Amino acid sequence: MMDVLQDKDGVIMKDGDLVLDGGVDGVAQQCEIRIGTNKGEWWLDESLGIPWFFGVLGQKLPATIVAKMIADEGMKTDDVRDVVITRAANVSGKMVVMFDVHTGQESKGVTVNGN
Repeated sequence: MMDVLQDKDGVIMKDGDLVLDGGVDGVAQQCEIRIGTNKGEWWLDESLGIPWFFGVLGQKLPATIVAKMIADEGMKTDDVRDVVITRAANVSGKMVVMFDVHTGQESKGVTVNGN
């Protein structure tokens, strides 16, 4: 599946055209968006995402449990073969989870920062 690539500033354009990617970068981006979505937030699929507000942040869950939730949700992304957690910690009161998204031979590192 092709995806419109984005960065911290929004949609990436090259020579006036949208940049599309169906490789590991696009799949990792889809996985990151899925994981970052609050469960029940997207009306087309209310099962998508993680219960960030009431489940994770509201209960101040340990980083190891959040990492497992992230890996499980990430595996539901099309073309993801594995999600490997490389670091999960509470840093200065914020949840930080780093993981690699594998799509066969390729992988891409992703970081999720929560409050």
